[in-house]
Amino acid sequence: MKRIIVIIVLILFTKNTFAQNIDQSKVPAVVLNTFQLKFPNAEDVKWKKDKKDYHIHFKVNNKDNKLELNYKGNILEFSQDLYISEIPKTVLETIKTRVDYFDILDADKKEKGKKTTYEIKFKIEGKYHYFWINEKGELLKYRQELKDSEIPSSIRDLIVNRYGRIDIDYSKYVEEGDRIIYIIKGEIKDDDHHFTFDKKANIIKHIHDIKNSEIPSPILKTIASEYKDYEIKDADFIEEKGKTYYYLRMKKSRNQVYITFNQNGKILNSK
Repeated sequence: MKRIIVIIVLILFTKNTFAQNIDQSKVPAVVLNTFQLKFPNAEDVKWKKDKKDYHIHFKVNNKDNKLELNYKGNILEFSQDLYISEIPKTVLETIKTRVDYFDILDADKKEKGKKTTYEIKFKIEGKYHYFWINEKGELLKYRQELKDSEIPSSIRDLIVNRYGRIDIDYSKYVEEGDRIIYIIKGEIKDDDHHFTFDKKANIIKHIHDIKNSEIPSPILKTIASEYKDYEIKDADFIEEKGKTYYYLRMKKSRNQVYITFNQNGKILNSK
C-alpha cells in the first residue's frame, strides 16, 4: 500500500513507541504481587512498560490474557479469550437479531473499570462481522465488511462524479449508537483515497495521497524556511468537516517530523 497507510501506522506506532519489553525481575513488588495474587496459574508471561503503566500478556488454561496495571498495582484493563460456551446467552441473542447464522472465529471479554464488553468476530460469505456488546446484551458497536454491491449507490455516485472511478480495496459499515458511517478505501487514478461518509452520504473525512508536485507552493516555501534540508517522504490532502489541510511526513537524517499545513502554508500542528 502507499502513503495513506502511513497515517494508520503512525497512530499505532505512537501508541506503542514507549512500550518496552522488560524482565519480570525489574517489575515493582506492588505490581508483581497484584498480578501473581490474581493469576497464580499464569504461564508464558511477558511484561512491557509504557511510561508508568505495565502491560502483561500471559496464558491461563491455554487461553490468551492481557492485563494492564498502573505503577501502584491497580488494574486498569483486563481482557481474555473466551470459549464459545463462555459467551453469555444475552450476547448471543443480540447477535441473532442481526444475523441468522454465524460461526464465531474469536471472542474476547474486556473489563475496564466497572464496564464489561464482549468483542465477537465471525465471517459470513467471506466478509468479517464484529460486535461489541455489554454484559446486559446491549449493542455498543457493530462493524461489517461490505461487498461492493452493498455500498449505497448515493455514496458510489458521489465518489465517481466528484473524484472519478474508484477501484475499491475494502469497504465497511460501522454502527455505534445512533451513528452510522461507511468507510471506503481504494484507488483513483493510481492514487490512494480513504473516505468516511455518514448515512446521508455526506463526507465526514477524505484522505487523498498526493505527489510532491501537487503540494501548494506556499507550503513548500514554509518548508524551505522552517525545515531546511528536510526531505518530504509522504504527503496527503485531507478534507474534514468542511475544512481542508495537508499532512506531510518529512525526514532529515534520523529526525522525522509530521506537519499539518493549511493551503496558505501556515503550520497547524507538528509532532
